[in-house]
Amino acid sequence: MLIYLKPLSIFPELHSDTLFGAITYAISQLYPEKVDEMVKSFEDEPPFIISSTFPFIFKEDFENGKKIKFYPKIIFPQKSKDLEEKYHPKDFKEYKKVKFIEENLFFDLLKGRLSESDILRNYNQYTFIKGLLMRESYNIDVNFGENIIPNNSVNRITNETEGIFYTSGNEFKNMGLFFLVEFMDEDYKPIVKAAIKFLKDRGFGRDISTGKGQFDYFIDEEYSLNKYEGNYFVTLSRFIPNSDDLAHINEFASYEIDSKRGKSSSNEIRKQIRFFKEGSVFPDYKKYYGRNVSSGKVNPAIEYGFAFPLKCSLEEDK
Repeated sequence: MLIYLKPLSIFPELHSDTLFGAITYAISQLYPEKVDEMVKSFEDEPPFIISSTFPFIFKEDFENGKKIKFYPKIIFPQKSKDLEEKYHPKDFKEYKKVKFIEENLFFDLLKGRLSESDILRNYNQYTFIKGLLMRESYNIDVNFGENIIPNNSVNRITNETEGIFYTSGNEFKNMGLFFLVEFMDEDYKPIVKAAIKFLKDRGFGRDISTGKGQFDYFIDEEYSLNKYEGNYFVTLSRFIPNSDDLAHINEFASYEIDSKRGKSSSNEIRKQIRFFKEGSVFPDYKKYYGRNVSSGKVNPAIEYGFAFPLKCSLEEDK
């Protein structure tokens, strides 16, 4: 299932862990009798897995118009230094700024029909806008990026302004975000759909009281990712490995590691969580990868860490 989000205001960044937390909260409000059962089921076999959100471009008609989707830049085993030495420095410098790759390019890379060397060898044939790499230039005025907004802090008792604080988020023009959900237990499909509707009415993020995080959405239930063969997979989500996953990582895996340290509503600082970033590549050896991690003592939380794997057969750069 593919879910398109059209931000209507300043919008937060939504990686798979943040998205899972929001969906879990919505389910706890709509189906309080089911949320504990759902969280526990992830200890054995996840009833569904979700990707992070990625950008898409649309023109005029959000629901029925053409949508150009982008996926994360794949982290190839090829050393950046090798590529930098082989191709034009200006092209390589710009290519390093690419964060997302147009869908058809992404799947050509995934299937081994294309390599990074092929892209850099003919880089002047591609279009690069705002971190997006695409094969052609679309006649659509697009823009997205972080914006920092000043807000007044008001004393609720005296109703007087006490100062200014700043919040940040992303703004979009003719663009939106999408994410993927794969269901292993179809009973959860209507539950997740209801959670998205709940979040539409509520908004994403902590600044919903000031109108931020509002969105429209459209669900494409017919969309399905083609499954390819390969000895490796690319993850479309943040991936927290278990000990078995770590034991299977070999010299051909290619990844970037990041971390987060959350804070609860009571200002409790939760433990630091490390994860592999979207676009990382690993050996393929089983059906599910990753785990959820408990975090926090005063206000316990679950950090989502299952990979959203796409098998791949990456072409070796020449």
